[in-house]
Amino acid sequence: MSGLAVPDVPVIDHGRADPLPRGRHGTRPDGSDVKRMTIHESLASMASDEPADRLSTYNAKRDFRRTREPPGQVEPAGKGRFVVQKHAATRLHYDFRLELDGVLLSWAVTRGPSLDPAEKRLAVRTEDHPVSYGDFEGTIPEGSYGAGTVMLWDRGTWIPDGDPRAGLEAGKLRFHLRGERMRGAWMLIRMRSAKLRSDKRENWLLRKLDDAEAGEADSLTATHVASVKTGRSMEAIAGRPDPAGKARDARAPRPAGREAAAAASTLAKTQEGTASRARTDSGSGASVTVHGIRISSPDREPYPDAGVSKRDLVAYYERVADRMLPHLRERPLTLIRCPRGVGERCFVQQHAAAGFPDAIRRVRITETSGAEHEHVFVEDIAGILACLQLGVLEFHGWGARAGALEAPDRLVFDLDPDPSVSFGLVVEAARLIRDRLGGDGIAAWPMLSGGKGIHVVVPLAGADWPAASGYAKRFAQALAADAPERFTAEMAKADRAGRIFVDYLRNERGLTAVMPFSTRAKPAASVAMPVGWDDLDGIDSAQAFTVARVLEGAGLPATDWAGAPQRLPRR
Repeated sequence: MSGLAVPDVPVIDHGRADPLPRGRHGTRPDGSDVKRMTIHESLASMASDEPADRLSTYNAKRDFRRTREPPGQVEPAGKGRFVVQKHAATRLHYDFRLELDGVLLSWAVTRGPSLDPAEKRLAVRTEDHPVSYGDFEGTIPEGSYGAGTVMLWDRGTWIPDGDPRAGLEAGKLRFHLRGERMRGAWMLIRMRSAKLRSDKRENWLLRKLDDAEAGEADSLTATHVASVKTGRSMEAIAGRPDPAGKARDARAPRPAGREAAAAASTLAKTQEGTASRARTDSGSGASVTVHGIRISSPDREPYPDAGVSKRDLVAYYERVADRMLPHLRERPLTLIRCPRGVGERCFVQQHAAAGFPDAIRRVRITETSGAEHEHVFVEDIAGILACLQLGVLEFHGWGARAGALEAPDRLVFDLDPDPSVSFGLVVEAARLIRDRLGGDGIAAWPMLSGGKGIHVVVPLAGADWPAASGYAKRFAQALAADAPERFTAEMAKADRAGRIFVDYLRNERGLTAVMPFSTRAKPAASVAMPVGWDDLDGIDSAQAFTVARVLEGAGLPATDWAGAPQRLPRR
């Protein structure tokens, strides 16, 4: 990050209303003198060996006869508070403050915090503030430094990763937040000093690190519009009429002292026999806790075209969990994550990341390259929902389990049709493969991929990777040789025109295939659905089953092939 160029960004002056001269000193409206420090001088004063000097800049900028802000006084080491204050000065911004050594280290975040790990928000370092400032909410009067409305927008505690003083010095400060709104792993990164503007501002970047609390970029600031202290809007704090009527916004946290008394309510059961799910408002009404997993912004729609929300996805996985887990449990996974939903940037995650919750299990695997990495798997519904909270829209699994990595327990033949091939021809191809496998004494089952084709799945026992991958390759190549006008076993797109690619490559060690009942990152919110051979007669698309269809009560096809392993024929 040291080579990152600094963008041309607006200077945050905290709403300076008094037109002080551009020199070192000025005069307040009451005639008293005030010393104007450059940001360079301000930051230098923070490093003084004298604790009292840490707040000299803060005190010099304020006339405490006019403002209700608390006078600056260094306090004994506290419990690691952090606060965020929404500040409508010359420009609206969010003041992010961390308690350290008896003061609040402070940064002005121009656009507020983002939950998207891919976004870095400019954070301009400002003068240290007293710890008592963490309780301040109100209006700074016109003519004062920072004139404007201040809301106590978030509060909690922070835990640094390692020595925070060394992190500040190095320009890389990593920490965990336990706030009412900001949670999980975060990082502040100082931008290269050689690129700083002539005003000597110390520019940093605030970034959310990838963990279970990551999410949509502006969901925090868009969702939370009221004070964590009083429940008031910015308009109400300023004493102005609130046009939106949000003086007690329903999504605003309850005042301190009532949070512990917030009662859990019970969500409706999605179907008979499904365990009830406790909903925890945590003061905001912006999250639910289901099977011990906190689901933030449950009404946000990862599938906007289909109108499917995170709450709907929770209900879907609860509905199918008993059938999905026998296929999914303990299988190393590749996760397709779409933090902003379908249609936005998605990415593939194969390895565990810092901050993953305990419900997502880890297993160390020596890969084909010889490198050793931590992979992830799940054991229960809590693990599935923890992945959902991370923005996972697809689960792709190894052909083996974590406890028996060298013993593949399934084969998958993925029928991937050229766009010119009708789905009816894909169904015929799947049945042909079933019959040819039957000739080898092997039973197989079909699964709608939720994408374009059908997977023909063979549960296995007693095989190793060379045997499984070797059989799959020979089978696919023989099929293509016998019916070259219909099939190809070559991956190249040029070889697929008018034909079906029989993808056997997923049967190599370390490669994956989409798991039964997984959602797919498709606009329709389709799912990978195991079906019976007879069921295929009435199906005209690989995306015939969707989250909405399942939740509307569509019967789940009766399949039981996860518990029917068989041995490969000897060749």
